[in-house]
Amino acid sequence: MSHDSDFRDLPLKPSYYTSEHQIGKDFYTPVLGQAVIYDRVSGYFSSKALASYAQGVKGLIRNGGRMRLIVSEELSEEDVLLIRQGYALREQTVDALLGRLDERLDDQEMMDYCNLAHLIASGVVDIRIGFKSSGLFHSKFGLVEDMSGNVIYFTGSNNETSAAIQNNFESFDITTTWLSSSFDVEKIHRARREFDLLWADRMREENIYVKQIEELIIKKILTYDKGTIILDKEMLREDAMILTIDDGRFVIHDNVQPGKLRANELTIVTKLKPYYSGEGYPHFRKDLTYVEIRKVIELFEKLGRRRDFEVVVTRALEEHLERQTYLIEERSNYATLLKTQDDRIEDKYARFASIVDRELHRELRDKQMRSAFYMAEMHRAANFSVPGAGKTSMVYGTFAYLSAPEVDRVDKVIMIGPKNTFLAWKDEYAENFGAKRELRLLNIHDADDPIRQLRLGGDSFDLILVNYESLGRFEGVLGDVIDGRTMLVFDEVHKIKGMASKRAQVAKRLSTLTPYKYVLTGTPIPNTYEDVYNFLNILYGEDYKSFFNFKPSELKNPSATRVEEINAKLLPFFWRTTKHELHVPPADPDIQYHVEADESEQAIIDLVHRKYMGNPFSMYIRLLQASTCPELLLRALDFQEMYGEEEASGLLFAGQEDTPLVTLDRSEVELLRRVPTTQKFRAGVELVSDLHDEGKTAVVWCMFVHTIDAFRTELLARGIKAAAIYGSTPLEERERIIKSFQAGDLDVIVTNPHTLAESVSLHHVCHDAVYLEYSFNLTHMLQSRDRIHRLGLPQGQYTRYHYMMMQGQPEGHGMVDEKIYDRLKLKEQRMIDAIENGELRPNPTVDYDEIVSLFD
Repeated sequence: MSHDSDFRDLPLKPSYYTSEHQIGKDFYTPVLGQAVIYDRVSGYFSSKALASYAQGVKGLIRNGGRMRLIVSEELSEEDVLLIRQGYALREQTVDALLGRLDERLDDQEMMDYCNLAHLIASGVVDIRIGFKSSGLFHSKFGLVEDMSGNVIYFTGSNNETSAAIQNNFESFDITTTWLSSSFDVEKIHRARREFDLLWADRMREENIYVKQIEELIIKKILTYDKGTIILDKEMLREDAMILTIDDGRFVIHDNVQPGKLRANELTIVTKLKPYYSGEGYPHFRKDLTYVEIRKVIELFEKLGRRRDFEVVVTRALEEHLERQTYLIEERSNYATLLKTQDDRIEDKYARFASIVDRELHRELRDKQMRSAFYMAEMHRAANFSVPGAGKTSMVYGTFAYLSAPEVDRVDKVIMIGPKNTFLAWKDEYAENFGAKRELRLLNIHDADDPIRQLRLGGDSFDLILVNYESLGRFEGVLGDVIDGRTMLVFDEVHKIKGMASKRAQVAKRLSTLTPYKYVLTGTPIPNTYEDVYNFLNILYGEDYKSFFNFKPSELKNPSATRVEEINAKLLPFFWRTTKHELHVPPADPDIQYHVEADESEQAIIDLVHRKYMGNPFSMYIRLLQASTCPELLLRALDFQEMYGEEEASGLLFAGQEDTPLVTLDRSEVELLRRVPTTQKFRAGVELVSDLHDEGKTAVVWCMFVHTIDAFRTELLARGIKAAAIYGSTPLEERERIIKSFQAGDLDVIVTNPHTLAESVSLHHVCHDAVYLEYSFNLTHMLQSRDRIHRLGLPQGQYTRYHYMMMQGQPEGHGMVDEKIYDRLKLKEQRMIDAIENGELRPNPTVDYDEIVSLFD
């Protein structure tokens, strides 16, 4: 929870009963963890009570807080008279209390007293004794306040003893300043006044007296202070090195007798150095993996045998190591059972499918149901099903199960992804749940004051949509809203660029807040194996180093052996469903249209070769432009327009920054202006017109905004209802255009892949895609094709892809369209082979060597 959270973020109950609640875990620990003031009046007090909520008390210490206790000491009327006459507690009373402190204590009692001593010594706890001249001092109430001034008042039958917290049947009610009427808030004000009067010993008229504990007793108690809150009894062992875990961090307590360890000890100075934080011994790194911790234990045990002291590994540390070791290896083995549909999990699967079928309106295919089951069982998993296989439906199947009444583990989905995925997540919710569930949606970018809406009602939404660009801005509030009942989904996770980027770091921090986290993409490794680093760290955190342990340098250029190891370790942790497995009817073979350049167009092709010789990357882009709208050559190169903002940011090839400026003379400029569009462009217009005459719709894919606008203008002039979508088209306008196209109000959409190639379904209304311009980016090509080739197509329905290709004249320089297409098909086949082998293989967005090879 972030530092600015307070009591209002806690899931408090109106009443607490020991028969229903774990009082220490459910109330004391979370409340004290946010507190700065804890005032308590208790009939009886036991230092053993601290063991029930020691972590909460550590939070109080961390917050710079204080704890004041007024507890009962049963004294006779004679005792009271003596005190009133100015005497201290009777000597025999002091002796009795000191005698009790000197009694032989077991390990648990010793730990409790040591903790009480530390709290008193550090000024966190102050204890005073309350008594009456007749009767018992038996009041029981508490006041807790956080940094924001919120107050919780509780009163009931419970004392501040371990028996009251753990064993007795006790109960208490709470009242809060922010949830109560003015009538109930008066209870808090009254309790505050009464505590302050008691603490100041100003209730003598009611025969109530409050005195400080005798100094002699305090001094005796303080001899038990060990300098910290003790969570393990083993920490009290003498002449021992105690190794334990505290707040998830490996720590040591050096109780070794003086003289046995020297400052220049080789093990401490050299062998343990890789595991230290910047402060050195005895402070260890926060991110030690369980493998590294076991190595440290081994080094200390060798040192202990050599120096004759005991090395104690606490039970808490042993359990931590066992849990970490077991979890990741057990998850790997269990994932294999799930993926192979082992008979041992079939009963569980049948129950899962039954619940999902009841909760969903849409019937999932068997492969989709299996995927949803895999994700529900794994809790954290990757889904790399190919585009068009229904990943969103698979996630909603998982959500339907986890949020079903008899399961009740999650209550909301927070989806983080590109803006162009939002429409699909909204529409697919309606398609999957139908009338069975009404969507309560928060689109964080459409909402008025989204931070306030999240803070006040984050748990009231079923679906919260956030885009990657906003992660930094909303990290704080998302950190407060994401909890153990959240399904956190990263869609198109390959968009999280860079291992050290701000986006990646925020995603990793948020992912630690819930056990249910999923990453989705049909393109898991667009460039190199480095792309697996982020999603594995999002899903598996510290287990990345201990189990996967792929170093960045190894992921960049792995050897063949390392590639096999990477894939072997990854295989259990992702699910991939293909369209073939879902029986999507196959697309028709691609249709190619070869258009030879005329004289003017060939002159432009020759001009490009002449001007950009020696600069293959610029020549590659200029030839693509020359194939459709030569006027583009009069404009500066814009990588962002061609590849999109994210891809373009990484495009800087060797020598590109030193490319000489290309200049054109008047005749060359006039040549380009004489040919605003080419025969290839016009052939594309004719093809779309013919499809329209046949009553068919089409999606036209281009690379450049100018081409998109020009093509749309030509279609509109022919009476064809066409709309354009590209990067600067507002999200609301994009959604309106898509809805109009799906409703049959538009005939054609003209767009580019980096804007519309993800998470848009057009297959119900469109079966023809025309590729006017295309690049080496296999991801763009495959994702754009999947807009019209998806799950849900009826058997026998055709899907056709039309590729327009310009060719140079036999005597002149050539064009690149057909070469690019051929290379894309080779890449696609390699990807298909990898999928069939259960492997993940890189498909680089842009390969400089590929571009150079165009002109060999």
